[in-house]
Amino acid sequence: MALGRETWRLALKLIVRQPGRSALTMLGLAIGVGAFIAMVSFGEGARKSVVAQFEVLGTNLIKVQNTTPAVNPRARPSIPTGDNEVKLIRREATTVAQVVPVARRAASVAWGGEQRPSYVNGVTPGYLGLHSWDVAAGGNFDASDLTEAAKVCLLGKTNVKELFGDRDPLGETVTLAGMMPCRVVGVLAEKGFSTNAADLDDIVLVPVTTYNAHLTDRPIYAYIEVEPLTKDLLDSARAEITDILRRGHGLEDDEPNDFSVSSPLEVIRAADRTARILGTLLAAIAGVSLLVGGIGIMNIQLVSVAERTEEIGVRAAIGASPSQILTQFLIEALILTMLGTFVGVTLGIGVATLVAQNMGWPRVISPSGVLFSAGFGIAVGILFGYLPARRAALLDPIHALRRQ
Repeated sequence: MALGRETWRLALKLIVRQPGRSALTMLGLAIGVGAFIAMVSFGEGARKSVVAQFEVLGTNLIKVQNTTPAVNPRARPSIPTGDNEVKLIRREATTVAQVVPVARRAASVAWGGEQRPSYVNGVTPGYLGLHSWDVAAGGNFDASDLTEAAKVCLLGKTNVKELFGDRDPLGETVTLAGMMPCRVVGVLAEKGFSTNAADLDDIVLVPVTTYNAHLTDRPIYAYIEVEPLTKDLLDSARAEITDILRRGHGLEDDEPNDFSVSSPLEVIRAADRTARILGTLLAAIAGVSLLVGGIGIMNIQLVSVAERTEEIGVRAAIGASPSQILTQFLIEALILTMLGTFVGVTLGIGVATLVAQNMGWPRVISPSGVLFSAGFGIAVGILFGYLPARRAALLDPIHALRRQ
């Protein structure tokens, strides 16, 4: 026990006696461990940020819209998306919870002498639930408003801010497209920006029947949004809707679709996979710096063995066994490795926190990731410290003393 304490004391003494060399040795490993933790945090934080941007669009939904078929001599003109498609899906689909037609146009919104351009969406009451969109003030329009084509609306935060400032818009009447007055019954919770930098809060929602009656002379929809009964049925619902619409449009087997059926969840999955791959690449690059740090420890220890050849020879001559000399140098490597790893963990967490704050993405510090990088750093340090330690242990004492 006394010998063990003496070995640790001597190792610490030698490290303190050469602070510059010891600091440089620890710095290499600290940078490696810190870079690994920070890179893993960057990758995971960026992944969550990208996925979150897509999730605001809604995940458990399918979007159906009119498209132009691929160039094909036999392709017929595409059919606009309208009430017929909505009725077909509602009547025949067995995997669908609700169908929400969405009519959309750019239109001005005016109040109190102020006017600004915005977007007006004609929807059904289920639109908010489908998009997990809360109402910050007031409430949503209901089925009776839909039936009566009531002139009511919900305003997005951007319109409220630009037109009303700090005033309460509930109960006020705004004018849409310079022609239709509507009473504000609700204010939508802030949604932010989409992945293409579009302001999701620059919007007005009205009952789709009101939209068709007063804001357009062609009751067709920009797209139809469909909610599957469960997320697990998303792919089944897509296939079923595709089959229903192909039959409804009278398409032959060899004719291309004149519509598209897609889901934001597909984009989310693709973005998630891409971000995970990039995160893995970042971690691999940072892992190289860990190896470089380990090589630095090995080089410093080899220099130390060369400089302390006489000391090693003296210790061997007075009875120190090869295992004791090996242990001595391994303990020195272990102390340097542990100190460098501790500094690296602190540095990595600090850099990850700072970058996350500046980039606006969540700071993700995985305890398992920190433990892995710390354990890997210590293992690398000891592994690369073993070769110089073994070299010192195998020195012949007579040759060691003669070399000085």
